[in-house]
Amino acid sequence: MIKRMTAYVATFLFMTSAVFAQGGMFTKSIWVRYGEGIGWAIAASIGFSIGVAIAIKVFDWFSSDIDEWDEIKKGNWSVALVFIALIVMIGILVHKVI
Repeated sequence: MIKRMTAYVATFLFMTSAVFAQGGMFTKSIWVRYGEGIGWAIAASIGFSIGVAIAIKVFDWFSSDIDEWDEIKKGNWSVALVFIALIVMIGILVHKVI
């Protein structure tokens, strides 16, 4: 057991020394990292909203025979499920791009 713990500690020390030697993850402050995270979240939300708006508009153009919003107001679940699938699909695509 002591040999195993020694191996774990040695591996941890080797990995941290490699990170410090290359300047790795400790070169940026935590506030810069928070800023980057918030920036990516804003970029993702803008991309998602634009993608969903374009996708719904294109879907409306292709299905000109039916008024989807009127059908959803009437309680037609199948049209609502198509819109939900469209929004989820665009969300997955935006997630993969960003």
